[in-house]
Amino acid sequence: MKPIKIVTILLTASLLFSGCDFFRSILGKPTSKEIEAARIAQEAAAAAKRDSIARAEELARLAAEAARPVYSNYYVIMGCYKIPANAERFKARLKAKGYDVTEMRFKNGYDVLAIYGSETLREAYRHRDALLERGEDPYDMWIYQTSMGLHEK
Repeated sequence: MKPIKIVTILLTASLLFSGCDFFRSILGKPTSKEIEAARIAQEAAAAAKRDSIARAEELARLAAEAARPVYSNYYVIMGCYKIPANAERFKARLKAKGYDVTEMRFKNGYDVLAIYGSETLREAYRHRDALLERGEDPYDMWIYQTSMGLHEK
């Protein structure tokens, strides 16, 4: 056989039996495994960035919600919690029942959940009595008068 045929057969065999990774590694280029690992790392970094942005947006939303000023004179308070996780759980239950929940933080560190604000004490008691008639009877439902100044502004 001629040397050109032998070289052609060997080159064809090397192309058929070895992949592009073989030649890429010879040329100092990244192989398919390295490219895949870089793609996975890039996707993980993008996911971490998305999670970080989502956490920052949630914290900003919570801060804005906590900074919302108190406008009414009287509130029907449904619960008062020292542990924020308990307040969040009860807030979720109230929202599931369809109540518009107003959160206040008292100066002593308690988170207070109110569901109704009014300008008059009579109106606040009327709403509280309506809740009692419907069977809403948490053990610590009460009326808070904002002029007492117990809440943070």
